[in-house]
Amino acid sequence: MTQRIVSLGFLAAAVVVLAQAFAIPQGEGYQAVGPRAFPLLVGVGLGVVSVIGVVQAFRPGTREPDAPHPAPAAISGTSDISTGTATIPEDGSGGGASEKPHWPSVLLLIGSLAAYALLLVPAGYWQATTVFFVAVARVLGSRRLVRDVLVGLALALATYFLFDRLLGITLPPGLVRLAI
Repeated sequence: MTQRIVSLGFLAAAVVVLAQAFAIPQGEGYQAVGPRAFPLLVGVGLGVVSVIGVVQAFRPGTREPDAPHPAPAAISGTSDISTGTATIPEDGSGGGASEKPHWPSVLLLIGSLAAYALLLVPAGYWQATTVFFVAVARVLGSRRLVRDVLVGLALALATYFLFDRLLGITLPPGLVRLAI
């Protein structure tokens, strides 16, 4: 029953987002991307996902689970990130809803997000985003610093060029301005 209510709620939210997106006036003249584009994209994405959820929730033969599904074995057992292997506990419990959050990690993630928000304008988008990506990867267990820096830099520069150069949405250039 809960899955049906939630999926219908998301479908209703998609309808509201799409209705509000179509109410946004288009600018005069030629615009490659107007103010309506992103809300429409979000509304369509939300609509597609919610329709899939509604179909799954109302499919004949589906019923609500009696108990929460257990978490993946890697969460409650032991895991080795470098090899991608996990060990399931002897009792076969596999963790689940009774697992408590790891508060130091939660606090470090919140702190990283706050630092990102404070450094975004003075440091610049692509610099702050790279540092944020590396910090989050470290908090979540990655120990490959060079890989994390390269991936964070590639993602930050790709989104910077997409928004700043191609779409014309100005992002903070920061301390080191790109010559390209």
